[in-house]
Amino acid sequence: MKADVAARDHRPIYIQVAEGLRARILSGYYKDKIDGELKLVQEWKVSRRTIQQALDILVQEGLLGRQQGTGTFINHGAVAKRYRAITSITDGIRAQGLTVDYRVLGSGPEPASAAACAFFGIEDGASAYRHVRLVLGDGRPLAVTSTLLNLRLLGAIELAHLDRGLYDTLRRSHGRTVVHAEDAYRPVIASAATAGLLGLPPGSAIFLAERRAWDQEGAPIELSTVEMLPVPLEISISQVGTDWIDKPPPVADPWDYRVGFGDFKG
Repeated sequence: MKADVAARDHRPIYIQVAEGLRARILSGYYKDKIDGELKLVQEWKVSRRTIQQALDILVQEGLLGRQQGTGTFINHGAVAKRYRAITSITDGIRAQGLTVDYRVLGSGPEPASAAACAFFGIEDGASAYRHVRLVLGDGRPLAVTSTLLNLRLLGAIELAHLDRGLYDTLRRSHGRTVVHAEDAYRPVIASAATAGLLGLPPGSAIFLAERRAWDQEGAPIELSTVEMLPVPLEISISQVGTDWIDKPPPVADPWDYRVGFGDFKG
């Protein structure tokens, strides 16, 4: 495992390995059978005993099951109960009972910007993959999404004819699952091009959502913007200042924000 990470994390190494393997299992990194112990030893650069301890934890949690002589297998039923996918705009629209369709506006590699190079940890002049789509709900234009993906993680990816959710494709076809995302929302004035795509008058106000996302390995995989209709947003803010009287210590961060993509049915 990475020495710098281990140096900052003072928990036992087998706990750290179990956490990393758990993230992989829940994200769909392994299909049915987990790698053998010797391969895991080489990958994580730890002892075989450490790997066995990590696997024991996951077996006790029910995520893995051992079969004598054949290996250690994924318990897909347990994974389904524990896995929580990061919500995309597609998920938000479909959850409101609308039929989602797409129109691909552009898709392919391009030189990465300075900001993308810094976030993805790639060298100047390297390429990233840009995928731009118009998202429709029940045939009505709702949003323009522009997603920049880390090609170092995805190799020869091709999305020009993608007709389903991006996250589902990354998970099923490329073994990469977005497990952490940071979003920022703000009102902006739509460009002439965006206003035209969304069927709005020039100079209309819209919402802009910006997302930075990481995969199950903790690697930065996505930089996205979503320019959406000025629909009502759902915002929830939880503040924790100190312990309540006669209450257990809070388990949440001092500030916890939850923002939905909005109500697209209006």
